[in-house]
Amino acid sequence: MGEKKKNYRWYHLLAGLGLLVAAVAGVWLLGRLQQAGQDIQLRNMVMTAMGMAVLSLLVRQEAAEHLMQYDNERHLMRFYLCLLACLAVALACVFLPVGAWPFLVVYITLALYGSTFLGAAAGSVLLMITVLGSGAESQMFMMYLVCGLIGVSLFRRLDTEFRVGVPFAISLLALLVCETANVVLFANERLDMELFVVPAANVIISAILLLGILKLFSQSVTYRYRVAYMELTAPECELLTRLKEEAREDYYQSMHTAYFCERIGGRLELDVQAVKAAGFYHKIGVLYQNKDTDEGKEQGEELFAMFHKRHFPPAMQEILKEYLLPDRIVRRKETAVLILSDAVTAAIIHLLAADKGRNLDYDKIIDSVFKIKLDSGVLSQCLISMKEITQMKKIFKEEKLYYDFLR
Repeated sequence: MGEKKKNYRWYHLLAGLGLLVAAVAGVWLLGRLQQAGQDIQLRNMVMTAMGMAVLSLLVRQEAAEHLMQYDNERHLMRFYLCLLACLAVALACVFLPVGAWPFLVVYITLALYGSTFLGAAAGSVLLMITVLGSGAESQMFMMYLVCGLIGVSLFRRLDTEFRVGVPFAISLLALLVCETANVVLFANERLDMELFVVPAANVIISAILLLGILKLFSQSVTYRYRVAYMELTAPECELLTRLKEEAREDYYQSMHTAYFCERIGGRLELDVQAVKAAGFYHKIGVLYQNKDTDEGKEQGEELFAMFHKRHFPPAMQEILKEYLLPDRIVRRKETAVLILSDAVTAAIIHLLAADKGRNLDYDKIIDSVFKIKLDSGVLSQCLISMKEITQMKKIFKEEKLYYDFLR
């Protein structure tokens, strides 16, 4: 584990250093081409170096604290390559009219392949490089900053439905409004339609680039494991069929747990597919119990090897590992949803089985289960907030009619 962490640190250091060198070298070459003064070149290089150094630190922190969206944490090189490509765009923008910079696309791309915070921070650093290199006025920085933040906020979390129509339209409308307010109205010419040529061209080009980015993102991230999830959660799946035949009670508890995982995951804007699939398979270990071996280690190794062999999606594997390993720190919000969904389902099933004619106080049961889990400390290092836990509890209490299916 120590060697793995050491390699992880070196990975970030080398990637960050490589980007810093590339950015500083690009800014230096840009200054030479523009024949800028040495003081301007030095200022631009220093500011670029500091900005890229901060970005390297932020990427490492976001990854270490599991704050990156989708599966980006497991594909950091993908983000670094996006950042390198956006750096090239930022340097090229110096030679374009100020109203034609495609920074809306830059912000959204970095947010999609990193996180909302990284998209805002990295986009702003790259925008700074372009503004310093072009000598543009500060209002241009503010204009693209606002547009970028609007885009990042609107594309904050794309679910499996991939509803991008409204965010796409609003982002482009915001770009057009900002361009009109900061470029067209400040032109020292009579107001006519020709002044809208560059802003309109920027909106059209940004729309085309953004459509391409969203198409690539949907194929490489959003729907990458869609078929795998569909196959794993289908009732006729071999593993689920075996679980139903060999451990019928565990099978039905898993089905109910998966239902709550899907409901809560959707309301909390989590990885719904991953947490739902984990709900289906969190009891699958009963098929791999070996009473002839010591409890835990060999069974766990066999189970996790099965996850890999069956091509379980990485996000689903991480949730199951955090749930199944007793000494593993629970960090993911999805794991917390699985733990509490399983606990509530198990408690209600047990109490109903003990007295089938009994009318249970579901609110009291749910409060007790949550208190026991929180007091146990199992979620003490989890990223889930108390507000989200309260929202989860509310969802469970809204499902009183569903609990009749557990009888």
